[in-house]
Amino acid sequence: MSPKISVIIPAYNSEKFIKRTIQSVLNQTYKDFEVIIVDDGSTDNTKEVVEEFQKKDSRIKYLWQENSGAPARPKNKGIKESKGKYIAFLDHDDEWLPEKLEKQLVLFEKQKNSKLRFVSSWGLIFNAKENQTYEHKIKKRGNVFQELLANNFILSCSSIFLKKEIFESVGFFDENLKFSDDWEMWIRIAQKYEFDFINEALFKYYWHGENVMNKLKGEEKLKEYKYILEKYKDFYQKYPRAHSVRLRNIGSMYLLNDNLKEAKKYFAKAIKIAPFYPRSWVNFILFLFGKNFYRKILYRKKKAVDSFVLDL
Repeated sequence: MSPKISVIIPAYNSEKFIKRTIQSVLNQTYKDFEVIIVDDGSTDNTKEVVEEFQKKDSRIKYLWQENSGAPARPKNKGIKESKGKYIAFLDHDDEWLPEKLEKQLVLFEKQKNSKLRFVSSWGLIFNAKENQTYEHKIKKRGNVFQELLANNFILSCSSIFLKKEIFESVGFFDENLKFSDDWEMWIRIAQKYEFDFINEALFKYYWHGENVMNKLKGEEKLKEYKYILEKYKDFYQKYPRAHSVRLRNIGSMYLLNDNLKEAKKYFAKAIKIAPFYPRSWVNFILFLFGKNFYRKILYRKKKAVDSFVLDL
């Protein structure tokens, strides 16, 4: 008999983290699941760590593939191998709180909204550098397409729980992307379907020096932001505020990478497209004081990690 939920964990050189990650799945109050770990060509002892769990629990499956350099391909492989009606993703360095699957399943099965296809939850962001924990809250539900065009307010793939059938409609994760694949997928899903969340922290997101986003150079991040901007250009033209936010964020990235000319250009574009949106003016004014001042203001907020990840 097939499990109700398939848990997909893309992994790469994760021996330091994955024991905690797998254990958080096994600690779930809801037990009808399979765990599919897709190893993206690890060169450390990830396989050996997983095998120790496999000896004790037959629900755990281990798949290996040549390194693809990004999480999209292992996610897609996991989806294709999965047998559950629902799918939940978990990054190899994050963990779930015990009631995560149970509460999200209940939300789905009690929900009468026929257009609901994906749900999330609040989360806890642990900043290893500062040794501090921040709570990330979601405030948007229902039709969130415009909000997702502007920013990935969902934060982490580790929070998502969705119906497997959705991939027949929207396709698989975009393998051209190295760190924005989850955000691009949520945009695609939100074009057709609706979103909901549990207003409670049900997962822990670990912010440390080995996150995929941390490893990417500024030029690579900018390339992905521009790729998404181009891919959804017709929708950005339709929703100028979301367009302005994306241009502003690209300007921020340029500023933090010391390209003042491009930063100024994108801040100006953001203002031109949505002149009555005050945040773009604020960012432009901060830009005039230079990168160091801009960065200082960015981190001044209590939820600095949130700000840096989601909304520059």
